[in-house]
Amino acid sequence: MKNSNIKGTVTLKEVFFNKDFYNLLLVLGILALLKMVIAIQYDLDSEEAQYWLWNNHLQLSYYSKPPLIAYLNWLSTFLLGDTVFAIRLNAVILGFLISMATYLMSLELFKQPKTALLAALLTNIFPFLLHSSIIFTTDSPLILFWLCVLLFYWKAAETRSRVWWVLFGLSIGLGALSKYTIFLVFLPLALFSFKYHREIFQSRWFYVSILIALLLFSPVIYWNFQQKGVGFLHLVYLSGVFEHTQSAREVISNIAEFIAGQILLLLPFYQYPEVIRKWRQKNLTKEELFLLLPAVCMFVFFLIITIIRRSGAYMNWAMVAYTGMPILFSHFALRGDGWKLNRKIILVMVVCIFLFIILSLPSNRIIPLGKNNPANKLIGWSQLADKVDSLKDSIPCNSCYVISTSYHITSELSFYLDDQPEAYFLNINTRMTQFDLWNQTKQLINSDQTGILVITDRITPETAAVYDTILREDSCVIYSQNRPINTYYIYLVQGLKGIRNQYSSY
Repeated sequence: MKNSNIKGTVTLKEVFFNKDFYNLLLVLGILALLKMVIAIQYDLDSEEAQYWLWNNHLQLSYYSKPPLIAYLNWLSTFLLGDTVFAIRLNAVILGFLISMATYLMSLELFKQPKTALLAALLTNIFPFLLHSSIIFTTDSPLILFWLCVLLFYWKAAETRSRVWWVLFGLSIGLGALSKYTIFLVFLPLALFSFKYHREIFQSRWFYVSILIALLLFSPVIYWNFQQKGVGFLHLVYLSGVFEHTQSAREVISNIAEFIAGQILLLLPFYQYPEVIRKWRQKNLTKEELFLLLPAVCMFVFFLIITIIRRSGAYMNWAMVAYTGMPILFSHFALRGDGWKLNRKIILVMVVCIFLFIILSLPSNRIIPLGKNNPANKLIGWSQLADKVDSLKDSIPCNSCYVISTSYHITSELSFYLDDQPEAYFLNINTRMTQFDLWNQTKQLINSDQTGILVITDRITPETAAVYDTILREDSCVIYSQNRPINTYYIYLVQGLKGIRNQYSSY
């Protein structure tokens, strides 16, 4: 394969007329099948269930996220039914595309087929990429479009071709329909452009690409305008700017937790000394800096959020900016005589992932982890739904409804109950959710229907006061690997009163 063309970019001909490319497709296809087999062993995560529920209410946007994930769920479930397979197939397909985008990015930057092949395969062992290619959340499409933004920016800046600028704009727009985080990519791209490509700020096609992105994103802006900016207010509150000042001890604890989380997400990357050495000696190449800048910028940005926000920044908030790290790992690993060590590191990582999956499976009886199973939040929702369904069958009335004070439980039961009737969310002075915008619980006020209230703890006086009568108390013990891991409390209730919510935040 030729290293590059005149413009220094890889052509489509060089990609598609290359045997390694088709070998990679085969391997990634096999890995995708394995991921699908693994994916259907677990119940949906509560966020997955909520995003699935959104596709029953297609909108221009939603309270906490833009709408693309709902549209993808609508398409896959329309074709394949409302099943775990249909939902998680989205994640597996996006994971396959992320691997391919990584291959193309690596090939574009370093012109080394072996580096590109290894980088594409490594996307299947970096924890944050592996998770996003099995569990279908908004991070799955976000990561793909973030990679596309970087790839098309590089192509556009190197060739100055309008085609790449159009694709750049489309990627920004689709990324914005996935998750608002995509807009943070402009910070590292601006810094990189000021150093290497100031001429793009004089290119009209750069501004055309921005207009394309805004056009795609405009329905979300319009929806937020209709809803008094609730989606954007949610982001502001998430940042922690309205929270009280933390103690020094809390800040240090949050910082330590955030840094440890980022290191864990980036395994098996370990070449930090190499990066620091090259930075100090000012030997970082243009390509290496292009991959590092997003990671450094987002790490610093969310480190600041960690300091401001009482509960710190979530572990996954910065991870989209680490999409270049498999490429950097591959780039460093295949240079010099260090491949033997790096091969062992990769093998150890593969073995660890294999053991993690085997031990966390609900069917694992060899070494049951019980309450220590990190996958427990993906286990037991179907058990809880079976219990609620049996209670529904025992109620001597024509109609009843299922309700919870947790939107996580509401979402899961909406998916796992027989015939998938939508459960209701009872918000008692907690933060606003999408369910509050739908306000479906309003129709239950003063009705004579019997409710099945499902909660995580015994009913509090505050919750009990919302109903006229509590008819019966029950519970459901959830088992994982033949070990009890959780208990839910279930109440038959009647006479829902009107309540005035005082949302704790957005």
